[in-house]
Amino acid sequence: MKNINLKKSLVALTTAALVAALAVVIPTTARAAGPDCSGTALPKYPVYDVQLCKGTDQFGAKYEIAMPKKFNGTLIVWAHGIRKNSNLPPIPVVAPKGYLVDYSAEIAPSPAIAASLLKQGFALAGSGVQTQGWNLADQVLATTIVIDQAITTFPAIDRVASWGASLGGLSSQILAESNPGLVDAVAPLCLSDSALSEITMAGDFLWGVKTFFDPTIKLSNYSSGTAGYTEMVTDIGKVLTVFGTLAAAIKANPLAPAWPATSTAPATLKGIPVRSAVLLLGLISGVSTQSSTYDSSSGPKGPLETSFGLVISPALAVLENGAEAAILAVVANYDMELRAGGVVFDNSKTNYAARLGDDGDVYAAGLSGKTATAGMLGYLSALNPAAPRVTADASAVAAMKAQGEISGKITVPTITLSATADHITPPGATQYLVNQYKSAIASGDSKKGLLVNIWNKPADEYTKFDAAGSPITPAKPTNGTQHCNFTESQFMMIAKMLTDSAKSGKAPTAKTVAAAIKKDKNLFVDPNYTAPLLKARQ
Repeated sequence: MKNINLKKSLVALTTAALVAALAVVIPTTARAAGPDCSGTALPKYPVYDVQLCKGTDQFGAKYEIAMPKKFNGTLIVWAHGIRKNSNLPPIPVVAPKGYLVDYSAEIAPSPAIAASLLKQGFALAGSGVQTQGWNLADQVLATTIVIDQAITTFPAIDRVASWGASLGGLSSQILAESNPGLVDAVAPLCLSDSALSEITMAGDFLWGVKTFFDPTIKLSNYSSGTAGYTEMVTDIGKVLTVFGTLAAAIKANPLAPAWPATSTAPATLKGIPVRSAVLLLGLISGVSTQSSTYDSSSGPKGPLETSFGLVISPALAVLENGAEAAILAVVANYDMELRAGGVVFDNSKTNYAARLGDDGDVYAAGLSGKTATAGMLGYLSALNPAAPRVTADASAVAAMKAQGEISGKITVPTITLSATADHITPPGATQYLVNQYKSAIASGDSKKGLLVNIWNKPADEYTKFDAAGSPITPAKPTNGTQHCNFTESQFMMIAKMLTDSAKSGKAPTAKTVAAAIKKDKNLFVDPNYTAPLLKARQ
């Protein structure tokens, strides 16, 4: 699509539709005053001759547009990932220095990547979005508006490429699917699934932490006002305490670690090593059994060399990943309930035994055998009055569904990059896009050959041990693990494919992709690879 007037028309239609869907009241002059372009990007993007435009849209979202003097015709629009929607006091691990809600504009994954793209002649743009938290609809609207401002301010823009990470990847994909012709190519990275799929994963894990280890964790149905905020912050503290206690117990006795004192589980259940309970929670919720430190395979030299990889490592991986997943569940539940006006997480009818499925056999040793597994699942059963379930508010669920969801109706070149061990946005979110795309092809809503999936997988073995046999946490997070943990070269590889596709109108060929990933041992492309869907979709 090279007709800039048509793009401007599409922007107007998209903005109007989103405003109507969000029931937003705005002045009849739908567009805010144009950006201030009086400054330069220096010193933020040093060396390059770049004009930096800053503005605030009609809904209060800050945005930036960076235009290099030697412009190549392509605008790249970035959508950032989820940000906390509440100020936080200093909290270890979560916010050591405290946290203030961040509304700043973001035009690229990092300043270094922005500088590299500007040097190549690409214009960049991005919004800080008017609200934070799970702000999917707001982000789609803000991205649409910044495209409008960019092409209005700089008519030389000929093509628009869109990319984003996590929630920003989801908003980029939904923008491209719902508005054919508005963007010329899209790259959703570490793609997030829907609000309900994500909160189910995080909520299941947190509910299990509450049920097994500390029933005083509130988890959901937070109060309004200051009281609710205090409950949320208190929950974060309790989660950190639980995970600190679990880590200490496993370190002291890896084979038979004790349960936390805050647990009210019966003595029979506490006879099971607590690491098995941690592993079970990861398996039933979908939290990865590979983390930055633990590969679920390696063991130290000595008597634990074999058993560590099979029995202990998967649990430690879930423990390392789960602390962040549980805290995310606290913050996300609080945010979604405020946004939707009621409880969103629901496990009232969840069958956790079914959720475990074949993983019960695969990880039998780590779960301490079938009898122990059955005992833990029995305690999590809906029939156990000591494990009360959570029932969502139907109107709140509907409100979060209305935020948007992937359709798979792909009409422009689409390139994904997803890590197989991402514990926040697992690869199943991308697999859902693949499945929806296949359905759209079958129904005639999409054509073949527009979607390319690149997977980022950690090595089979990467855990390191010191002379005493203790695992060593790497100074640099292991590529292929953690959330959106991509290297600068991986981001730049995607950017090149994205912009080439925006120019040609075609997705990169298999030969092109193979050449691009040839030197990166973590990346692979396999049309036969199928990632497990998030548990809520299975």
